[in-house]
Amino acid sequence: MDSTLNREAGLARFRSGEFDLAVIGGGINGAAIARDAAMRGLRVALVERADFAGATSSRSSKLVHGGLRYLPQGQLKLVYEALRERERLCNLTAPHLVRPVRFLFPAYRGLGMGRFTMAIGLSLYDILAWTPRARRHRSISAARVLELEPALSAAALAGGSTYYDAATDDARITFENVLDAGLHGAAIANYAAIEEFSRIGGKLAAAGVRDLIGGATFELRAKTFVNAAGPWVDEIRKLDDPSVRPCVRLSKGVHLVFPRAAMPVREWVVLAVDAGRIVFIMPHDRYVLVGTTDTDYSDDPGAVAVAEADVSYLLGVLAMRLPAIKLRASDIAAGFAGLRALVTAGGESSAPSAVPREEVILRAASGLITVAGGKLTTHREIAERVTDLAMSEIGRPKGVCPTKETPLPGARTTDDASDSRALAELPEEPSQILIARHGTRASAIAGIAVERPELAAPLAPGCLAIGAEAAYSARNEMALSLEDFLIRRTSMSWRCPAEAIAAAPAAARIMGAELGWNAERQRAETEQFTRGQTARRAAS
Repeated sequence: MDSTLNREAGLARFRSGEFDLAVIGGGINGAAIARDAAMRGLRVALVERADFAGATSSRSSKLVHGGLRYLPQGQLKLVYEALRERERLCNLTAPHLVRPVRFLFPAYRGLGMGRFTMAIGLSLYDILAWTPRARRHRSISAARVLELEPALSAAALAGGSTYYDAATDDARITFENVLDAGLHGAAIANYAAIEEFSRIGGKLAAAGVRDLIGGATFELRAKTFVNAAGPWVDEIRKLDDPSVRPCVRLSKGVHLVFPRAAMPVREWVVLAVDAGRIVFIMPHDRYVLVGTTDTDYSDDPGAVAVAEADVSYLLGVLAMRLPAIKLRASDIAAGFAGLRALVTAGGESSAPSAVPREEVILRAASGLITVAGGKLTTHREIAERVTDLAMSEIGRPKGVCPTKETPLPGARTTDDASDSRALAELPEEPSQILIARHGTRASAIAGIAVERPELAAPLAPGCLAIGAEAAYSARNEMALSLEDFLIRRTSMSWRCPAEAIAAAPAAARIMGAELGWNAERQRAETEQFTRGQTARRAAS
C-alpha cells in the first residue's frame, strides 16, 4: 500500500465525499479511532486543526505503563488493561517504538509506599501483566539502591525495588496510527478546523471545515462524528449544543530536560513525592527527561506553558532526593507543558492526582460521540470501544476488532530484498537512527539517503535525525513546518534540544526544497523554531 499522506488529496476528499465516520482530533485517541474504523472498512475522515500529536500526545512522559500509582487508589481494572496493552505494544504491535525499561523505585521512610507495601503492589503488577521471570520486580536493600544510583539521598532510605515498564516516542506512535488509517483508505488533513455543525432531522449530518492554510471553507458530510479533540472536547461539544456542561477537567503536566552532563544519573528512577504523586527521572542518550507535575489548569489550552512554580516544584523534588547533583534553573536544556483531559466525575474538590484516568465516552442526542481522558497506553482499547459504538450508530455489525493483532506500519515485516540493501549501504549511525524511529519502514528513508549521500549524515553533530528524514517527512508525512518535523516527527526538540537548534537551518533548507519555500520562508521557519525552543528553555 502507498505510504504517502497527502493533505491536498485529503481536503479534496473532504469536499467531494460522504463518510461513514468523521473523527475530530489527531491526537492519540483520534488517530487510533480513525485507524480502527478504517481497518473495519468504514469510510473515514480524520480532521486535525493543528498538527498530529500537536498538544497532549507529544507532551507526555513518553511512557507506556500500567500506572503503578493507581493500585493504591483501587483502579485495578485500569491497571490490568494498561498492562495488557503495554505487553501487546512491546511484543506485537509496536516493538520498534515501545521498549521495556527497568525502573529503580527507592522507598523512603515516612513518604509514599513502604518496602512491604511496595513489594505487594509490584507483585500484583507482575501478576496482572503476566510478567516473564526475567523482568519481574525485585526488592532490594538500601545499600543496593545506592549502588545502582549513587546520586540518591541516603537519608531515611529504607530500601527499594526494581521493576519494568516501557518507554516510547508518544508523537511517533500517534503518527503511525494516523499513517495506518491512511493506508487503509482514510481521508486525512491537518491544519483544518471544525467551525460548525449542521443537522438533518436533529442528527448531525455535516460539519463546516476551514482550511487553516489555504483559508477556504467547505462542508464535510458524515453519518457519524466522533469528538476526540483532547483539551478542546468541550469546545466541540458546545458547537453541537451550547448549553452542554463541561465533561473534562484540565490538569497541567510539566517536564524538564537536563543535559546528562549536568545530571549524571545511571538509572531510570521513580520518586515518590507528596499527595500521592510520583516524579520520573528518565535518561535518554545525552539528556534526561524529568516529570511530571499535576495541577489544575483553566486558561486557554493553546497557551499552556511551563511556569516558574512548575520549575521550582521539580527542582525541589530533585534537590531533596538527588542532593549531590546541584541542579539550577540555568541547567535546564528544554521544557514542555501538556494538558491531561480528566473526567469531571472525579470531583472538582479532589486533587488532580486523585482523579481517575479512565476515559469517558458520551453520546449526545445529535449522535455526536465524545471521548475524553484515558491514557496513552490504552489508546488502542479506547479506540476499539469508540469504534464499536460508532459502528452501532451507523447500523453496521461491529465484527472483530483488527487492531488487537495487526502491527503498526513500522512493525510489519517486508520481504523486499531492496529494503535491506538500502539500509545496508548506509553507515551504522544513520541506519540505527532510522530503524529506531521507523522500524521496517526505515528503508524508504534510507533509499533517499542512498540516492543523495549528502542527506545520509545527521542534520548537525550529535543530532538524532538525518537529512533524508527531513525530505521524507515533508514529502510523505504531512510535515508542513519545521516545528512539525523537529518537534513531532522526530522529537528532536526534547531528545537533543541544543542539537535541534543547530540542525534547524539545514532541516529548513531540505524541507524547503520539497515544499517550495524560498530563502525568506526558510529563515522564518528556522527563526520560529529557534525562538520557540529558546522560549521553552527560558520559561523553564
